[in-house]
Amino acid sequence: CLDMCIKESLRLYPSVPLFARTLGKDVKIGKYVIPAGCGVFIAPYCTHRLPHHFPEPHDFKPERFRLENSEERHPYAYIPFSAGPRNCIGYKFAILEMKSIISAILRKCRLEPILGKEKVVAKFRMTIRAHGGLWVKVRAR
Repeated sequence: CLDMCIKESLRLYPSVPLFARTLGKDVKIGKYVIPAGCGVFIAPYCTHRLPHHFPEPHDFKPERFRLENSEERHPYAYIPFSAGPRNCIGYKFAILEMKSIISAILRKCRLEPILGKEKVVAKFRMTIRAHGGLWVKVRAR
């Protein structure tokens, strides 16, 4: 369950807004051909919101990442740490760190939103952050 929640959080708010790649071969998109050698930008924040991969893409639904719900999904539809041979080398460490910290906090504390359930407004810089931060009350269990 924690794994699905982390994946869904990273789907909605990946750590980086975009990453760059150089095409190794020509790529055809619709009627357009992008020649090999061109630089392209990939925006996980946008691709993770494509409704044909993620129905109701703006809703937080961790169950999207149950095995039976993700088996048919294209392997590059979900790329919070990029994908393939040039993906983030810290990916597994980052996931392990998130699981460790979140589980340690939730074992001892209860978190409550201060502002209610307003939509998070993303602030795009080198990394994606919540504009104004995410304010929570921390209560001991």
